[in-house]
Amino acid sequence: MTIDFDKAAESLRNWGRWGDDDQRGTLNHVSPETLKRAASEVQTGKMFSLGLEFSQDGPQVPEVTKRANPQLLACDIDQVFNPNNPRSRFNDDVLITPTQAATQWDALSHVHYDGELYNGCKAAECLTARGTKQNGVHHLGNPGIMSRGVLLDIAKLNGVDALPADHKISPDELDKCCETQGVSIGQGDIVIIRTGHLRVFTVQKDKTKVAGFQAGLGAECAEWLHDKSAAAVAADNMAVEFLGMESLAGEIVLPFHMLAIRDMGMPLGEMFDLEALSRDCAEDGRYSFLFSAPPLKITGAFGSPINPVVLK
Repeated sequence: MTIDFDKAAESLRNWGRWGDDDQRGTLNHVSPETLKRAASEVQTGKMFSLGLEFSQDGPQVPEVTKRANPQLLACDIDQVFNPNNPRSRFNDDVLITPTQAATQWDALSHVHYDGELYNGCKAAECLTARGTKQNGVHHLGNPGIMSRGVLLDIAKLNGVDALPADHKISPDELDKCCETQGVSIGQGDIVIIRTGHLRVFTVQKDKTKVAGFQAGLGAECAEWLHDKSAAAVAADNMAVEFLGMESLAGEIVLPFHMLAIRDMGMPLGEMFDLEALSRDCAEDGRYSFLFSAPPLKITGAFGSPINPVVLK
């Protein structure tokens, strides 16, 4: 299926829907009722982290991604608080990292086309070398990102540990996964897609394949998420969306990114480690849960590192 990008963008655009000054986008779908429904998902008290470690040996290959892995530098080691009483000591450090070096949220300023960002923000007016004046990730951090999460395990649906790189997930496949798992997507839910791709790093320990062609959501899935009034979407691959020649070499590069972030105002979560959660959901048959992943309030940033947590 080939999407008519401009037609889709016009129909999905949420600009002005929550006010001319809105900078939270589809997170506005998360209402008090949504949060109460999310809290009711907690039944067993089992907790899972979906975040990769922010390691100096992380998944980034700078020659490919233009992003470095985090660098941790100690600035104080074994320092004495009071020379007159030297028994008590302290250690401090500094972290130097791209905001999107590992598990992270894309802010609504991360991508744009035709000179405009979400809600009509002019790129020439808001983008600076010190960050963005509008749609910075700190707006997603106030009050944060928490909702009912739903795992759609597309790899399991297809009977594989990981989808092949040429697998583009369709809206029909998302519907089939919901039916098979016995879940539905409600207003304000956060949809989490498992492709199995991150296993090349977490299981196979081969970071050279993390940024290559990979399975993910087709651009048509933006309409599916829009119709469901989802608050956000995350996945265990590099970009949430399908990465192949058609998504990287077309007139609009990364079309799902552009429709979701720029037009809909939907944050994207990338490089989520879903293996332990996937196994547990398969064991107990419950694919919905309380999901919390507040970004750091980095003023004007295009993204933020996170450690997403699930409570079942």
